[in-house]
Amino acid sequence: MIETKPPCPHCGGAAIMTAAQAVNLATAVPLEPSLRADRAVYDARLEQCASCAALREELLCAWCGCFVQFRARPKAGYCPNPTGNKWQE
Repeated sequence: MIETKPPCPHCGGAAIMTAAQAVNLATAVPLEPSLRADRAVYDARLEQCASCAALREELLCAWCGCFVQFRARPKAGYCPNPTGNKWQE
């Protein structure tokens, strides 16, 4: 049996955005360079999210409800997984 992930708990899947669009939006929002994770760290964080069972629609974290593309951007960002931060650098 194939396990399916439920849609976004907030919109029921009515909001349509691709992961690529979310990355474009996240990187377009101004953020002071000293507060921003460098691109390699950002990409590594998104890779961790991509392999996480809590990721919904390639966009949303089921643990906190955020767009992972935005959560991964700040240098001080962290993974909200209750078993521990999966973004340990």
